[in-house]
Amino acid sequence: MKKSIITIYSIILIFGTFQIKLIAQEEKFKNLPNKDIKFSRAILKDAMETRKRMKEIEGQTIENDPELKLLAEEIISLRKKMREKINEKLKDNEEYQNLKKKLKEIWSEWNKKRKEVEK
Repeated sequence: MKKSIITIYSIILIFGTFQIKLIAQEEKFKNLPNKDIKFSRAILKDAMETRKRMKEIEGQTIENDPELKLLAEEIISLRKKMREKINEKLKDNEEYQNLKKKLKEIWSEWNKKRKEVEK
């Protein structure tokens, strides 16, 4: 059970990084004509689906290989420790906290728009 959770966390972390890159790409597409936007979105959608499938395969590989499982567990543990230390050091940094809040709002807005498009 613990190993499955670790694998899932690894996949989520990697996929989250990819999602941030997609947000940056979406900003570039705001000034494009409609036909270019649809084409670009199709490319991004294909890239996301391809990356998602790659992550599934990687997750299965990690799950089936004891050495990779151990590495994934170590990485997750180290990332968690690093995140805790970063959060502790930056808890009083006003600029960082404002940016963190802004990013959360951007994600919320992006998810809202994505759900509207999927309908």
